Amino acid sequence: MNEPNCPHFEVLSGCYSGLTSKVGVGSCLIGSSLDADLIFVEQGLEPHHIRVTPHSNSIEIEALAGDVRIEGHETVLPNESIVVPLPVVLHAGAMSIRWTIEDYKQAGSIDRRHISLAFLALVLISSAAVGAVSPSFVQTDTTVASSPSSPAPDIAPKLALSAPDALATDAAAERLQEEVHRAGLVGIKVGSGAGVVTADGTVTPASLATWRDVQQRFDHNSNGAYTLVNAVAIKDEKTPPAIGVQAVWRGSDPYIVIAGQKYFVGALLSNGWTVYGIEEGRVLLSRDGRLATLPY
Repeated sequence: MNEPNCPHFEVLSGCYSGLTSKVGVGSCLIGSSLDADLIFVEQGLEPHHIRVTPHSNSIEIEALAGDVRIEGHETVLPNESIVVPLPVVLHAGAMSIRWTIEDYKQAGSIDRRHISLAFLALVLISSAAVGAVSPSFVQTDTTVASSPSSPAPDIAPKLALSAPDALATDAAAERLQEEVHRAGLVGIKVGSGAGVVTADGTVTPASLATWRDVQQRFDHNSNGAYTLVNAVAIKDEKTPPAIGVQAVWRGSDPYIVIAGQKYFVGALLSNGWTVYGIEEGRVLLSRDGRLATLPY
């Protein structure tokens, strides 16, 4: 029995516009969740939105959520599937994707200029180890080229990105950390690894818009050269009880004075909070992994 052709896809609209590659034999799950085969974030997709299964000269499109349309056909309702001949244009959320069996010479390549990395513009391998929503997850194997002697892969090959060098990524992470600090987002810690910039920690609902602005500026200023992996969670800030700060010293070995007692950075207060940092106009306190600000 002949194996079905491996269809190519090209993203025609949305912030991934220009992305082209091909999928392998077997079903391909598309959505915004980390366990999908093709992951598109901030495109109006559900975690599991569509399942595409290639056949000989056609593909089967199964709608797992609403807003799935096939050009030239009626809307595909959730939990329904349709087999359509190739080529075909699939619409879902804010995206339009053309599927074809044509032999693209450049398939698998990514034009970075068309990818808004602030929205985590990656297509990932679903079986990659990813730590708790963090980070990501870049599969760096080539997706198309294979030698004649190589055995056929057991799973569909995934799209790849070449990672920036470690020094450049570390420098980008430092710049983002400075931007986070200037924005007053004390609960976010920026790092780097495996060719990506990572952000962990928490923000309050009130500061979420500020964090999104910081991400967009980072993407714009770096011209989309780095992948920002956002593992920042939203949590309500639990403000420490009122603390009567009598004086603040911000010179060498900064400290605060409470009830006549000096407390240096790292000191434990009587209410269980620790002096995390002393800045102009505010003291940073930490407890159980949470950060809070105490203005003075």
